Amino acid sequence: MVIAFQTAEAEAAIETELHKIFQSRDLALYDMMSYHMGWESGSIEFSDPIPGSRIHGVACLTACAAAGGDILACLPAAAAVELVHGFTQIHDDVQSGNPQRVNRDAVWWKWGPAQAINAGDGMHALARIALFRLNDLGVAPATTFRAVQILDQASLTLCEGRFRDLEIQERIDLSVDAYIEMASDKTGALYAGAMKLGALVAGADEELVASFGQFGSKIGLARQIQDDLNELWGDQEASPEVLNKKKLLPVVYTVQEADISVKRRMGDIYFKRVLEPSDVASLRVLLEETGGKKFAEDTVENLRVDALASLDQMQLVRASRDMLQDLASAILSK
Repeated sequence: MVIAFQTAEAEAAIETELHKIFQSRDLALYDMMSYHMGWESGSIEFSDPIPGSRIHGVACLTACAAAGGDILACLPAAAAVELVHGFTQIHDDVQSGNPQRVNRDAVWWKWGPAQAINAGDGMHALARIALFRLNDLGVAPATTFRAVQILDQASLTLCEGRFRDLEIQERIDLSVDAYIEMASDKTGALYAGAMKLGALVAGADEELVASFGQFGSKIGLARQIQDDLNELWGDQEASPEVLNKKKLLPVVYTVQEADISVKRRMGDIYFKRVLEPSDVASLRVLLEETGGKKFAEDTVENLRVDALASLDQMQLVRASRDMLQDLASAILSK
Protein backbone atom coordinates (compact mmCIF):
# COMPACT_ATOMS: atom_id res chain seq x y z
CA MET A 1 0.00 0.00 0.00
CA VAL A 2 1.29 3.44 -0.97
CA ILE A 3 0.81 6.18 1.63
CA ALA A 4 1.20 9.77 0.46
CA PHE A 5 2.81 12.40 2.69
CA GLN A 6 3.22 16.16 2.78
CA THR A 7 6.63 17.58 1.87
CA ALA A 8 6.61 19.91 4.88
CA GLU A 9 6.02 16.94 7.18
CA ALA A 10 8.85 15.03 5.52
CA GLU A 11 11.24 17.97 5.93
CA ALA A 12 10.33 18.27 9.60
CA ALA A 13 10.90 14.54 10.14
CA ILE A 14 14.31 14.74 8.42
CA GLU A 15 15.20 17.71 10.62
CA THR A 16 14.34 15.77 13.75
CA GLU A 17 16.50 12.86 12.58
CA LEU A 18 19.40 15.24 11.92
CA HIS A 19 18.97 16.78 15.38
CA LYS A 20 19.40 13.35 16.96
CA ILE A 21 22.75 12.98 15.21
CA PHE A 22 24.10 16.28 16.57
CA GLN A 23 22.54 16.59 20.02
CA SER A 24 25.07 14.42 21.88
CA ARG A 25 28.09 16.08 20.25
CA ASP A 26 29.49 19.19 21.94
CA LEU A 27 32.88 19.78 20.26
CA ALA A 28 33.06 23.11 18.42
CA LEU A 29 33.54 21.13 15.22
CA TYR A 30 29.84 20.25 15.38
CA ASP A 31 28.93 23.90 15.88
CA MET A 32 30.43 24.52 12.45
CA MET A 33 28.42 21.70 10.93
CA SER A 34 25.24 22.87 12.68
CA TYR A 35 25.82 26.38 11.40
CA HIS A 36 26.11 25.09 7.83
CA MET A 37 22.88 23.11 8.24
CA GLY A 38 21.13 26.41 8.95
CA TRP A 39 21.07 26.19 12.73
CA GLU A 40 22.58 28.64 15.18
CA SER A 41 26.28 28.20 15.86
CA GLY A 42 27.09 27.27 19.45
CA SER A 43 23.53 26.25 20.25
CA ILE A 44 21.48 23.07 20.06
CA GLU A 45 18.31 25.16 19.81
CA PHE A 46 17.50 24.16 16.27
CA SER A 47 15.30 26.23 13.99
CA ASP A 48 12.80 24.95 11.43
CA PRO A 49 14.25 24.11 8.01
CA ILE A 50 13.94 26.53 5.13
CA PRO A 51 11.27 25.11 2.76
CA GLY A 52 13.03 23.10 0.05
CA SER A 53 16.34 23.01 1.91
CA ARG A 54 16.12 19.24 2.52
CA ILE A 55 15.14 18.29 -1.03
CA HIS A 56 17.65 15.42 -1.29
CA GLY A 57 16.27 13.83 1.86
CA VAL A 58 12.74 14.42 0.62
CA ALA A 59 13.68 12.65 -2.63
CA CYS A 60 14.82 9.66 -0.58
CA LEU A 61 11.58 9.51 1.40
CA THR A 62 9.48 10.02 -1.73
CA ALA A 63 11.15 7.06 -3.41
CA CYS A 64 10.53 4.96 -0.31
CA ALA A 65 6.86 5.91 -0.18
CA ALA A 66 6.42 5.45 -3.94
CA ALA A 67 7.87 1.94 -3.65
CA GLY A 68 5.39 1.12 -0.89
CA GLY A 69 7.76 1.47 2.05
CA ASP A 70 7.60 3.05 5.51
CA ILE A 71 9.19 6.50 5.43
CA LEU A 72 9.82 6.43 9.18
CA ALA A 73 12.15 3.47 8.69
CA CYS A 74 13.87 5.39 5.90
CA LEU A 75 14.68 8.53 7.90
CA PRO A 76 18.32 7.53 8.66
CA ALA A 77 18.95 7.21 4.91
CA ALA A 78 17.34 10.60 4.23
CA ALA A 79 19.47 12.21 6.95
CA ALA A 80 22.61 10.54 5.55
CA VAL A 81 21.94 11.98 2.10
CA GLU A 82 21.50 15.46 3.56
CA LEU A 83 24.80 15.16 5.43
CA VAL A 84 26.60 14.15 2.23
CA HIS A 85 25.02 17.13 0.50
CA GLY A 86 26.26 19.38 3.30
CA PHE A 87 29.77 17.94 3.04
CA THR A 88 29.89 18.70 -0.69
CA GLN A 89 28.58 22.24 -0.18
CA ILE A 90 31.20 23.09 2.45
CA HIS A 91 34.01 21.79 0.23
CA ASP A 92 32.54 23.46 -2.84
CA ASP A 93 32.57 26.85 -1.10
CA VAL A 94 36.24 26.37 -0.24
CA GLN A 95 37.12 25.27 -3.77
CA SER A 96 35.17 28.07 -5.43
CA GLY A 97 36.09 30.78 -2.94
CA ASN A 98 32.42 31.61 -2.33
CA PRO A 99 32.32 33.79 0.80
CA GLN A 100 28.57 33.33 1.30
CA ARG A 101 25.92 30.62 1.11
CA VAL A 102 22.21 31.37 1.41
CA ASN A 103 22.91 34.98 2.43
CA ARG A 104 25.18 33.98 5.33
CA ASP A 105 28.93 33.70 5.67
CA ALA A 106 30.18 30.35 4.38
CA VAL A 107 31.83 28.03 6.89
CA TRP A 108 35.30 28.63 5.46
CA TRP A 109 34.82 32.40 5.54
CA LYS A 110 33.76 32.26 9.18
CA TRP A 111 36.25 29.65 10.50
CA GLY A 112 38.91 29.42 7.77
CA PRO A 113 39.50 26.91 4.96
CA ALA A 114 41.36 24.35 7.08
CA GLN A 115 38.61 23.98 9.67
CA ALA A 116 35.96 24.03 6.93
CA ILE A 117 37.63 21.00 5.35
CA ASN A 118 37.52 19.27 8.75
CA ALA A 119 33.81 20.09 9.07
CA GLY A 120 33.07 18.77 5.58
CA ASP A 121 35.01 15.56 6.16
CA GLY A 122 33.26 15.10 9.50
CA MET A 123 29.84 15.44 7.89
CA HIS A 124 30.72 12.74 5.39
CA ALA A 125 31.70 10.41 8.24
CA LEU A 126 28.49 11.23 10.12
CA ALA A 127 26.50 10.36 7.00
CA ARG A 128 27.89 6.82 6.97
CA ILE A 129 27.32 6.44 10.71
CA ALA A 130 23.74 7.71 10.33
CA LEU A 131 22.90 4.89 7.95
CA PHE A 132 23.54 2.27 10.61
CA ARG A 133 20.50 3.48 12.55
CA LEU A 134 18.51 1.66 9.87
CA ASN A 135 19.21 -1.51 11.88
CA ASP A 136 17.59 0.06 14.96
CA LEU A 137 14.42 0.62 12.94
CA GLY A 138 14.12 -2.98 11.81
CA VAL A 139 15.94 -2.85 8.49
CA ALA A 140 17.85 -6.06 7.74
CA PRO A 141 21.67 -5.88 8.13
CA ALA A 142 22.15 -6.94 4.50
CA THR A 143 19.98 -4.02 3.38
CA THR A 144 21.94 -1.62 5.58
CA PHE A 145 25.21 -2.90 4.09
CA ARG A 146 23.82 -2.32 0.57
CA ALA A 147 22.69 1.17 1.63
CA VAL A 148 26.26 2.03 2.65
CA GLN A 149 27.47 0.84 -0.75
CA ILE A 150 24.92 3.04 -2.54
CA LEU A 151 25.77 6.11 -0.48
CA ASP A 152 29.52 5.66 -0.92
CA GLN A 153 29.18 5.14 -4.68
CA ALA A 154 27.04 8.28 -4.97
CA SER A 155 29.62 10.23 -2.93
CA LEU A 156 32.49 9.01 -5.06
CA THR A 157 30.68 9.76 -8.32
CA LEU A 158 29.80 13.30 -7.28
CA CYS A 159 33.44 13.87 -6.25
CA GLU A 160 34.45 12.71 -9.73
CA GLY A 161 31.97 15.20 -11.18
CA ARG A 162 33.34 18.03 -9.07
CA PHE A 163 36.87 17.08 -10.13
CA ARG A 164 35.81 17.36 -13.77
CA ASP A 165 34.02 20.64 -13.04
CA LEU A 166 37.23 22.19 -11.70
CA GLU A 167 39.33 20.65 -14.45
CA ILE A 168 37.22 21.95 -17.35
CA GLN A 169 37.37 25.55 -16.17
CA GLU A 170 40.85 25.72 -17.71
CA ARG A 171 39.76 24.24 -21.04
CA ILE A 172 38.50 26.10 -24.11
CA ASP A 173 37.53 22.98 -26.10
CA LEU A 174 34.79 21.71 -23.80
CA SER A 175 31.98 19.89 -25.60
CA VAL A 176 28.32 19.67 -24.67
CA ASP A 177 28.72 15.91 -24.19
CA ALA A 178 31.61 16.42 -21.76
CA TYR A 179 29.56 18.99 -19.85
CA ILE A 180 26.60 16.59 -19.60
CA GLU A 181 28.85 13.83 -18.26
CA MET A 182 30.30 16.19 -15.65
CA ALA A 183 26.95 17.62 -14.55
CA SER A 184 25.34 14.19 -14.41
CA ASP A 185 28.03 13.07 -11.96
CA LYS A 186 28.26 16.32 -10.02
CA THR A 187 24.55 16.82 -9.35
CA GLY A 188 22.67 13.83 -10.73
CA ALA A 189 24.60 11.27 -8.66
CA LEU A 190 23.31 12.35 -5.26
CA TYR A 191 19.69 12.57 -6.42
CA ALA A 192 20.11 9.11 -7.95
CA GLY A 193 21.66 7.76 -4.76
CA ALA A 194 18.92 9.31 -2.61
CA MET A 195 16.17 7.67 -4.62
CA LYS A 196 17.95 4.32 -4.78
CA LEU A 197 18.28 4.35 -1.00
CA GLY A 198 14.58 5.08 -0.57
CA ALA A 199 13.53 2.28 -2.89
CA LEU A 200 16.01 -0.11 -1.27
CA VAL A 201 14.66 0.50 2.24
CA ALA A 202 11.13 -0.01 0.88
CA GLY A 203 12.14 -3.51 -0.18
CA ALA A 204 12.27 -2.97 -3.95
CA ASP A 205 14.29 -5.41 -6.04
CA GLU A 206 17.56 -4.33 -7.66
CA GLU A 207 15.90 -3.63 -11.02
CA LEU A 208 13.37 -1.25 -9.50
CA VAL A 209 16.05 0.34 -7.29
CA ALA A 210 18.08 1.05 -10.44
CA SER A 211 15.01 2.54 -12.17
CA PHE A 212 14.47 4.95 -9.28
CA GLY A 213 18.14 5.88 -9.55
CA GLN A 214 17.80 6.64 -13.26
CA PHE A 215 14.80 8.86 -12.55
CA GLY A 216 16.79 10.75 -9.90
CA SER A 217 19.81 11.09 -12.17
CA LYS A 218 17.78 12.70 -14.96
CA ILE A 219 16.00 15.11 -12.64
CA GLY A 220 19.27 15.96 -10.89
CA LEU A 221 20.98 16.71 -14.20
CA ALA A 222 18.04 18.88 -15.20
CA ARG A 223 18.38 20.72 -11.87
CA GLN A 224 22.05 21.48 -12.57
CA ILE A 225 21.22 22.92 -15.99
CA GLN A 226 18.39 24.95 -14.46
CA ASP A 227 20.92 26.29 -11.95
CA ASP A 228 23.14 27.32 -14.88
CA LEU A 229 20.24 29.27 -16.39
CA ASN A 230 19.55 30.87 -13.03
CA GLU A 231 23.19 31.91 -12.70
CA LEU A 232 22.96 33.79 -15.99
CA TRP A 233 19.38 35.06 -16.04
CA GLY A 234 17.90 34.49 -12.60
CA ASP A 235 19.02 37.81 -11.15
CA GLN A 236 19.90 41.17 -12.60
CA GLU A 237 23.12 41.14 -10.56
CA ALA A 238 25.67 38.79 -12.09
CA SER A 239 26.64 35.86 -9.84
CA PRO A 240 30.26 35.23 -8.78
CA GLU A 241 30.31 32.05 -10.87
CA VAL A 242 29.44 33.98 -14.03
CA LEU A 243 31.95 36.73 -13.25
CA ASN A 244 34.61 34.06 -12.69
CA LYS A 245 33.89 32.59 -16.15
CA LYS A 246 32.48 29.27 -14.99
CA LYS A 247 31.60 26.98 -17.90
CA LEU A 248 27.79 26.94 -17.87
CA LEU A 249 25.82 24.93 -20.43
CA PRO A 250 24.53 27.88 -22.50
CA VAL A 251 28.14 29.07 -22.84
CA VAL A 252 29.46 25.60 -23.69
CA TYR A 253 26.80 25.14 -26.38
CA THR A 254 27.50 28.52 -27.97
CA VAL A 255 31.27 27.98 -28.06
CA GLN A 256 30.72 24.58 -29.68
CA GLU A 257 28.06 25.56 -32.22
CA ALA A 258 28.53 29.25 -33.05
CA ASP A 259 30.25 30.55 -36.16
CA ILE A 260 33.70 32.12 -36.07
CA SER A 261 32.45 35.69 -35.70
CA VAL A 262 30.50 34.81 -32.55
CA LYS A 263 33.45 32.86 -31.16
CA ARG A 264 35.63 35.95 -31.59
CA ARG A 265 33.09 38.03 -29.70
CA MET A 266 33.03 35.38 -26.97
CA GLY A 267 36.82 35.47 -26.89
CA ASP A 268 36.80 39.24 -26.38
CA ILE A 269 34.74 38.65 -23.27
CA TYR A 270 36.40 35.53 -21.87
CA PHE A 271 40.02 36.56 -22.35
CA LYS A 272 39.56 39.00 -19.47
CA ARG A 273 40.78 37.84 -16.08
CA VAL A 274 37.43 38.57 -14.42
CA LEU A 275 34.26 39.70 -16.12
CA GLU A 276 32.57 43.01 -15.40
CA PRO A 277 28.76 43.33 -15.09
CA SER A 278 28.70 45.00 -18.51
CA ASP A 279 30.43 41.92 -19.97
CA VAL A 280 27.71 39.72 -18.54
CA ALA A 281 25.03 41.83 -20.22
CA SER A 282 26.81 41.37 -23.55
CA LEU A 283 27.21 37.66 -22.87
CA ARG A 284 23.50 37.23 -22.21
CA VAL A 285 22.67 38.85 -25.55
CA LEU A 286 25.11 36.56 -27.38
CA LEU A 287 23.74 33.44 -25.72
CA GLU A 288 20.19 34.41 -26.58
CA GLU A 289 21.02 35.29 -30.18
CA THR A 290 22.92 32.05 -30.83
CA GLY A 291 20.41 29.75 -29.14
CA GLY A 292 22.51 28.81 -26.11
CA LYS A 293 19.78 29.82 -23.69
CA LYS A 294 17.06 27.99 -25.62
CA PHE A 295 19.21 24.87 -25.93
CA ALA A 296 19.65 24.74 -22.15
CA GLU A 297 15.93 25.36 -21.55
CA ASP A 298 15.01 22.62 -24.02
CA THR A 299 17.46 20.23 -22.40
CA VAL A 300 15.87 20.78 -18.98
CA GLU A 301 12.43 20.09 -20.40
CA ASN A 302 13.56 17.02 -22.35
CA LEU A 303 15.16 15.54 -19.25
CA ARG A 304 12.00 16.17 -17.26
CA VAL A 305 9.85 14.53 -19.93
CA ASP A 306 12.22 11.55 -20.20
CA ALA A 307 12.22 11.07 -16.44
CA LEU A 308 8.44 11.13 -16.23
CA ALA A 309 8.15 8.82 -19.25
CA SER A 310 10.36 6.30 -17.45
CA LEU A 311 7.63 5.95 -14.83
CA ASP A 312 5.60 3.98 -17.38
CA GLN A 313 8.24 1.23 -17.42
CA MET A 314 8.36 1.14 -13.62
CA GLN A 315 4.70 0.08 -13.52
CA LEU A 316 3.88 2.12 -10.44
CA VAL A 317 0.40 2.77 -9.12
CA ARG A 318 -1.15 6.17 -9.75
CA ALA A 319 -0.43 7.50 -6.25
CA SER A 320 3.28 6.69 -6.65
CA ARG A 321 3.45 8.34 -10.05
CA ASP A 322 1.80 11.46 -8.66
CA MET A 323 4.33 11.65 -5.83
CA LEU A 324 7.26 11.38 -8.22
CA GLN A 325 5.79 13.97 -10.58
CA ASP A 326 5.37 16.36 -7.65
CA LEU A 327 8.94 15.65 -6.59
CA ALA A 328 10.25 16.46 -10.08
CA SER A 329 8.35 19.77 -10.01
CA ALA A 330 9.78 20.61 -6.58
CA ILE A 331 13.36 19.85 -7.63
CA LEU A 332 13.05 21.88 -10.84
CA SER A 333 11.26 24.85 -9.31
CA LYS A 334 13.20 28.03 -10.00
